[in-house]
Amino acid sequence: MPLALLIILILALLGHKKVRQGIMMRWPKNNFHPWFDLPKRKKPIWIHCSSGEFEYAKPLISKIKKQQPDWKILVTYFSPTYKKNIENFPGVDLSCPLPWDLPGAMSSFIKHHNPKAVLVARTDLWPEMLYQCKIRNIPSTIFSMTLSQPKKSIFKLYWHWLYHQFSLIFCVSQDDKNNLLDSGAGLVQVIGDTRYDQVFARLENPKPLKNLFGLHSSRICFIAGSTWSEDEKVILNSCHNFINNGKMKLIIAPHEPTESHLTDLTNQIKKLGLNYQFYSESSSWHEENVLIIDKVGILAELYKVSDMAFIGGSFKKSVHSVMEALATGCIVFVGPFHSNNREALEFKNITLETASQLNIVNTVSDQEEFSRKIHKAIESGANANDIKLEINSLIKNKMGATEKLLTWLESIEN
Repeated sequence: MPLALLIILILALLGHKKVRQGIMMRWPKNNFHPWFDLPKRKKPIWIHCSSGEFEYAKPLISKIKKQQPDWKILVTYFSPTYKKNIENFPGVDLSCPLPWDLPGAMSSFIKHHNPKAVLVARTDLWPEMLYQCKIRNIPSTIFSMTLSQPKKSIFKLYWHWLYHQFSLIFCVSQDDKNNLLDSGAGLVQVIGDTRYDQVFARLENPKPLKNLFGLHSSRICFIAGSTWSEDEKVILNSCHNFINNGKMKLIIAPHEPTESHLTDLTNQIKKLGLNYQFYSESSSWHEENVLIIDKVGILAELYKVSDMAFIGGSFKKSVHSVMEALATGCIVFVGPFHSNNREALEFKNITLETASQLNIVNTVSDQEEFSRKIHKAIESGANANDIKLEINSLIKNKMGATEKLLTWLESIEN
């Protein structure tokens, strides 16, 4: 798309670091584009993702390699952010940046690889890429797609054309399907979201935790995950009375555990008369202390040993994912800024059968409301096993999108 490429060039000239990196990784070397270094005409399954959308592709890659180990997998990406993650992920045979969305570059790329099928992870639709695949009769789809409302702008004809470049669109929900059809899409099928499969795959292969969480405790274990300072102020003011009266033990896992962030967090804790300890320095947990997680990469495991979870970002600007906490059976709390998260919006409307005063996701607007709802959760017995089982079961019912994608791919092969 020439306009998009013009914007990219302008940003690079203005010194935007990631944009400049994106241009350089596509720059020809010795008059050859970088993707020509890859093996030719292997007929791979081609999966494209912008960057973070690679999370949607992970379970599909793993399942393909488990059930069709001879199939080659090519992954392209637009942003350099996820380059190393993609290169190092098991099952990715070939990877490179997506060529510029221009006829010559895209045509030569597709001729070089001759893909068996093309799958786009959720977003990042490039018209020339899709058009070149269609005129070559290469089956193509987008999966885990969402559309919150129909396209009704002056560009509706463009979207109608673009959606019809796909052989089939796999979306998450019936509402998405209705909105896509209203926007002019052709074949649309509801199969759900592959991230649910990825979350449970992650939980089935846990990273080891320190032996701090195994002992029976009468205290509710409350974790605040992926937090920012705006979240932590509300959390601490809402929770400190429950910690002091022996009702709660609190874990805080900052989104970015930098030295300055941790200093600010410990100062907030001390102002409330509470004590704290760092995960990295602990061989045991004194439960009256706030446990600060100064290590990244273990949040899913921490949700698993907790009863209730607050998801960070929701008192700052936009909430982080609630999916991992829900998959482990935690009752979830979010602040006012959660409209960006589909699962938060969906599950805040579902009441727990085993604790009818609570929803699966509970929204709070301020410290006072947060304290009230925590008290309600504690009185409802939020560490009861039947609550965790109920939430976990509801989330497990969302699995299966990856298997349906593989069935589609196998139908093409046959």
